[in-house]
Amino acid sequence: MKLRITSITTSEVGERINSVTTALEDRLRPLVASREYGGDIQQLAVFFVSVDSDASANERYCIVNNRAGRYKDMLTGELVRFVGLAVAVDPAIVLSSSRGALPAILQGLLLDELAAPAYALPEKFDRQALLADLRAALLP
Repeated sequence: MKLRITSITTSEVGERINSVTTALEDRLRPLVASREYGGDIQQLAVFFVSVDSDASANERYCIVNNRAGRYKDMLTGELVRFVGLAVAVDPAIVLSSSRGALPAILQGLLLDELAAPAYALPEKFDRQALLADLRAALLP
């Protein structure tokens, strides 16, 4: 399965979160690349959303990205089935956390969201297997 980890942020927290998402994607990509989690899902897209300390403002961005669907790959022209998972992050937490602590915070939020997603993932998608793999890779 392909993996894409990105963020939707304000400029003041963007650089800090982007450095974590890039490292996290590099770390997890080899793990999920060799796995299939069912439901004909070919890609997991994770969006860290950190636009406002008001939870409802972040939630509006999360709702748009918490979905399963398909898109046409611009390079190959093939349809890609994906699961999108949005993880809300309070910008105040990002700004108050040390650079060393931020990766663990974001990883924990990702695992929490995957453990109890905000929407019903496709029925045949094995969320529990994915969660187990990510926990094994991320938790000491």
